[in-house]
Amino acid sequence: MEHKRPRRPLDMSDYLPFIAGAIALVAATLVITLSFASAKLAEVMYGAPPSAEVSAPAASMAPAPTPAATPEPEPVSRYAAVELTEEDAYTLACLVYHEARGEPFEGQAAVVEVVFNRCLSDAFPDTVEEVVFQKYGDVWQFSPAPYLYTAEPSEVQYSAVMYAYNAEEPVVTPETVFFSTEPYNEHITAIIGNHYFCEIGG
Repeated sequence: MEHKRPRRPLDMSDYLPFIAGAIALVAATLVITLSFASAKLAEVMYGAPPSAEVSAPAASMAPAPTPAATPEPEPVSRYAAVELTEEDAYTLACLVYHEARGEPFEGQAAVVEVVFNRCLSDAFPDTVEEVVFQKYGDVWQFSPAPYLYTAEPSEVQYSAVMYAYNAEEPVVTPETVFFSTEPYNEHITAIIGNHYFCEIGG
């Protein structure tokens, strides 16, 4: 006949493994919870950590395209309406040679401007050739006209012609149509070297 072993009553030592397991589970849960809470707190205090990916800037943040600059209008010479051929340039250089080659460069350019001003004036012919060779009766408007082509103009005289034709700021006024070594009238607009420059006057 088999004898049964009497059952020992349970004491506290029998529950220790269960208690330890429960404590470990609670501790692990608490660590995870605290770590998550700490990360959230850091995000609130310091902002979100930088992302490894760089997002494209929003359309509203993109710089507006720079508008194309409006080009400045090209300056227009006062004498743009005057036709100037190579022959005209030579005629004027010869005129300056005879009339003003000993004058300052500004004075040589002013002589050319007088011719151009006459071309634009209703009181005179319209072309360089007609103005330079104009006569009142038997009197030439420009005294060197009969022997004009005996001149030997230099680069200085040609430069004076082109300077006057293209100048943005001409030497004399648009109404200046006379020059001589003595005042033509009392309407003097400039005195350059030995020449007086005058308007028609009224």
